[in-house]
Amino acid sequence: MPTIRDELAATLEETLRLQQRLVDDVRDEKVDVADLVAQVSVLERLDDQRDHLIGQLRRTASAGMRPARTSQPVREILLDTLADFRWPQNAGFLEEYLLARHQLQLDSRAFAPLRRDERNAWDRAPGAREAYIAPALKPDGSANPRWITRSDWELDRRIVATPRTERLFDLYKIYVLAGRPGSAEASYLGPRRPVDALLEKYAQDTLDTEPPSASASDGEFRAWRAHVRDRVGSAIGEVRRDDEPDRKQLARQLADLPDRERVWGRNAGTKAKGAATNSR
Repeated sequence: MPTIRDELAATLEETLRLQQRLVDDVRDEKVDVADLVAQVSVLERLDDQRDHLIGQLRRTASAGMRPARTSQPVREILLDTLADFRWPQNAGFLEEYLLARHQLQLDSRAFAPLRRDERNAWDRAPGAREAYIAPALKPDGSANPRWITRSDWELDRRIVATPRTERLFDLYKIYVLAGRPGSAEASYLGPRRPVDALLEKYAQDTLDTEPPSASASDGEFRAWRAHVRDRVGSAIGEVRRDDEPDRKQLARQLADLPDRERVWGRNAGTKAKGAATNSR
């Protein structure tokens, strides 16, 4: 860890030095454009090196935390996280969130074997666990592995009916990061945390909301967070109003599936009861 930190510090210092040089050269009309492009290329390589070192720090920090987590397996942390969001989430976001919230480095590629382990556990003893980490379902009842759910949720909450449903899931990312009204997140008064960096990123990507400047005070950031919370709450209400009927209708069509298929999905292409009629 100390060696990685030293390398990262040296990389950042070199980046700052070259950035200042680039700023000066951009203002100097005597500097050729080709030289500016070359300097940018060097900065991009330093950015790649920075990201690589940050990745090493993440893995090292996560490995150091694991001995203290022996009482709570990763699957339990993931189930608790899904319970907090109350809606399906994708592996890439969960990877970011687990690192920011729990300092747990879990590569998004690890979710597929984790779901296979859960399914195998189901096959050995169906329904023996309170909840399983399972995929969402497509409208035809087949698995939608892009989105991760809890098996104990109502069926209509686990169905991705349309792209509008996916937007709903993305909006709930922001809602939880900003803090549901009355939650500890909503009343947090301290300085910015890694979770707040995630909030800035997803608020900008999903709501096109510019984050506050790096020099913003804690009070200014809290005001921005409250604004985002209000805005995303309104957006969720609008999307759910249109999306809820579609998901509930699909849930009724898939309700007669065997227990295993309701959790893990049916073979793609097999129509659920009533689907052909509704399609016509």
